[in-house]
Amino acid sequence: MSTLKAKIRESLKKIPLGRACYKALAWVYHNRFFYLNPHLEQYVDQRLKAYDYNDLYGDLVKTHHKECEHYAHLAAPQEVQALLEQRGFNAAFKEKFKTRKPFVLFAGNDEHQDKSGFIQDLEKLCEKLYLFTKADGSYGTFHYGYKNGTNRFYHTCEANSYANTTRILEILDAAPATAKPDLLIIQGWGWNYTPRDLLRLKHRYKDLKILNLQMDDRFDWHLNKPIGTHAILPFIDCALSTAPERVRWILQEGTPAFYMPLASSLEFYYPLEGVERIYDIGFVGANVGVRGEIIKALEQEGFKVRAYGYGFGGRLPLEETNLFFNQCELVLGCGSVGVGDFVNMKLRDFDAPMSGAAYITTHNKDLELLFRPDSVIFYKDIKDLIHKTRHYLAHKEELVKIRENAFKEASQKHTYEKRLKEVFKELGCA
Repeated sequence: MSTLKAKIRESLKKIPLGRACYKALAWVYHNRFFYLNPHLEQYVDQRLKAYDYNDLYGDLVKTHHKECEHYAHLAAPQEVQALLEQRGFNAAFKEKFKTRKPFVLFAGNDEHQDKSGFIQDLEKLCEKLYLFTKADGSYGTFHYGYKNGTNRFYHTCEANSYANTTRILEILDAAPATAKPDLLIIQGWGWNYTPRDLLRLKHRYKDLKILNLQMDDRFDWHLNKPIGTHAILPFIDCALSTAPERVRWILQEGTPAFYMPLASSLEFYYPLEGVERIYDIGFVGANVGVRGEIIKALEQEGFKVRAYGYGFGGRLPLEETNLFFNQCELVLGCGSVGVGDFVNMKLRDFDAPMSGAAYITTHNKDLELLFRPDSVIFYKDIKDLIHKTRHYLAHKEELVKIRENAFKEASQKHTYEKRLKEVFKELGCA
């Protein structure tokens, strides 16, 4: 606003009586509209963020189409088992696990996400699980350059990678000789692990296998940029992607890969008895893209809505998430970025059904293949969301059946333990 006022002041100085006009306008503004200033600034900031977000993901959609064209012209991929052999997942590797489970080091990024079921389920499959912690004991890897939604990873990728791999080496060095990690599982992109530093790890520990959990792989591939998952493919030993179309691309690049959809854990999410459903619809996630618009539309229709996350009044404490899902008639999902039908899988796509919630989310072809139609509700747009919300709140007996189906399917098919066990079996270390 100060910039805008300065421009007005400067332009008025260039015309006759400009100073007098400016003083008159300033008097009116300060005496009549000054109290609106904070609200106007907040509104303008929100709109600018929305435009920036849509521009960003609009560019991603265009980039995605170019990437599809690129890989359409590449040679067909090798068989995954042949690629695994090339990366050392051979008979000698598999022999080690005839009498024990693997020793695993997990370098997670987000404590809130990782400790809501992933770590609990991973630990069941390990002889010993080491976790990445900083020197001060705090959880999670370094991510300099990301603060309050500001992304400056181009400037800090070297620092992130150096700090992360140096700490990983310290943990590996400190592990007993009889219990050195066999697997290092990272959540890696070019902005937090550079090729040089990954090579440093592999040269120091030649038997260590690096697995990359490539969440949000549909958005963060970045074919021609150094900050995405694509940049580090030659320097990992296996990629676990949440985007099925990426698996073929990774194989075409010569890196072993498996499709590993997100999942949840019964250790953290489950139905609760005797809990009152006090909200019509609830949401957990950051206020980005079209999400704020969706929440506002639901509120304007008179639904009792509660949203938690950055931009919605703060993040919900981890230990309260399952209770919150059980307090909602419907749990809202939003995999859309506000650009066409470009959608992405989210953790709540599995956490909400695992909690026994009736989950309503953006139509997603990937999820449609993972859940039966009577387990999850899909909506096409805001109008369809409002229509279906109104319908199900008027027919709560249908919600009861959906909740039963959702929990049954999620608990039987979509746990991290099941996902990871399948991957470890393919690698020969189950």
